[in-house]
Amino acid sequence: MNGKDRVLATLSRRTTDRTPIDCWLYQKQFVEKLEAEYGTREAFLDEFGIDIFVGFVPWPNQTGSLLDVSELPDFYPGDPRDPKWITHTQWDEDFAGVNVVEAVKQHGSRRAVIAHLWGIVEGTSRIVGIENCWLSLGKRPELMAGWFDRYADWLCELVDSCVDAGVDLITLSDDWGSNQNMLFSPRMWRRLIKPYAARVVEHAHQRGVFVNLHSDGYIMDVMDDIVEIGYDSLHPVQESAGMDPATVKRDFGDKIVIYGSLDVIDGLLAYEGDVLEEYITQRFEIYAPGGGFIFNSGHFVQPDIPPQRLVQAYSVVNTLALRYGA
Repeated sequence: MNGKDRVLATLSRRTTDRTPIDCWLYQKQFVEKLEAEYGTREAFLDEFGIDIFVGFVPWPNQTGSLLDVSELPDFYPGDPRDPKWITHTQWDEDFAGVNVVEAVKQHGSRRAVIAHLWGIVEGTSRIVGIENCWLSLGKRPELMAGWFDRYADWLCELVDSCVDAGVDLITLSDDWGSNQNMLFSPRMWRRLIKPYAARVVEHAHQRGVFVNLHSDGYIMDVMDDIVEIGYDSLHPVQESAGMDPATVKRDFGDKIVIYGSLDVIDGLLAYEGDVLEEYITQRFEIYAPGGGFIFNSGHFVQPDIPPQRLVQAYSVVNTLALRYGA
């Protein structure tokens, strides 16, 4: 069973030989440190049995500047079927990821490839700015709903391009949470965001791929809705924001795959040695029994984390993954 088979089986709730493993090694300075002190990213992926690789698409706003919210009704990101969205190479200088086509080419034969797309709110935030996006949800809901309607259709066509390129999953990256609360009320989320996110998820399922939700922060208030929409997995389940692992596993572990558990700051940076091993072990003990768990870092591994600590962490992960067959 290779990585692709293992991940797809887990998402389908079928038995696997071990818990699938991922690690988000897409921060350039850390990848450079890893190469200097350990070896290449590819060597790490191979040694520690990483089952997933992510291909990224650029932000929907490629104009070079933010728009005013009043410009949204006339804004068009460009043809979502244009190959430029899945072959992009002009990344920020601290980014070490690759585009969708390269991810499939390099890893698609043995790892599950995820296309990382920018969801309804997060994508819009890169068009008009974060604060303007949030404020306009309350001040100009009709305008925002009109834009979300068009953006959801645009994302559906981008999903088509990614599926045609050979990806196995889609991530909709859409941060909805803060610390202990959501960034907007659940009622507003259900009215202005949920219908359009659901449309993209449904379309991806019609194209035969799984859908992962990446949302930092506290989102317990809408977990039932997330399950109802049909997301297949959830990343990262941010404990530091108030997401309790035992509660998430108990109430939703049979409904959505947990994809994460290694907090980059409050886990990997904060702990080392036996304490780090115990931290990882506890999360396996919560999430892994019964399956429905893919181990992953909560975000990109950052350059202030010693590479040898990551090596130690994933040595522990490898042992535990075999103990808990999914």
